[in-house]
Amino acid sequence: MGMWASLDPMWEMPAEKRIFGAVLLFSWTVYLWETFLAQRQRRIYKTTTHVPMELGQIIDSETFEKSRLYQLDKSTFSFWSGLYSEIEGTLILLFGGIPYLWRLSGRFCGYAGFGPEYEITQSLVFLLMATLFSALTGLPWSLYNTFVIEEKHGFNQQTLGFFMKDAIKKFIVTQCILLPVSSLLLYIIKIGGDYFFIYAWLFTLAVSLVSKTFVSCFLQISLVG
Repeated sequence: MGMWASLDPMWEMPAEKRIFGAVLLFSWTVYLWETFLAQRQRRIYKTTTHVPMELGQIIDSETFEKSRLYQLDKSTFSFWSGLYSEIEGTLILLFGGIPYLWRLSGRFCGYAGFGPEYEITQSLVFLLMATLFSALTGLPWSLYNTFVIEEKHGFNQQTLGFFMKDAIKKFIVTQCILLPVSSLLLYIIKIGGDYFFIYAWLFTLAVSLVSKTFVSCFLQISLVG
């Protein structure tokens, strides 16, 4: 009885705070579970120092050891980058980073002469700023992965200049795809009425099919070329 009584104040909280707490709890639960599974796999990398009998005819000891050490370094990197990502996301939620970015995007739209009624335009500015923030905060991790871990194991063939050019190109291509698709989706939601979710689902399905077809054709052309 005492345990359930201690939960009463939580249920008396406003609905938005209960949802907020549930989102944080779910996020950390998933993260901890995935980390637990990753650590189990890491223990296998550490303890399996000889080629298993099943792979004896497929891989030699030297190649197996190189692969094992590479996977150990990758698992360590994944642990710390995943922890940082989870803490970053939690702090953004706790300190109102998303509402702040929305207000900031509205301010930029105001400077350009777009009022609050241009919510699609504001949403696109918001997405641009959010993806830019994500790219900048993820850049140090990507640099470390490429120029420390990959180079240590002989997999990196990039120079710093090429890496930065490639990162900028990827960001631009992402925006060229993300912003038009997002604007169309938001417009469908805006005019869709009571059945907007059906139209939105059909649109996302069509985009998914087209993108998969495009990628498949691109890969075939690349292989032929």
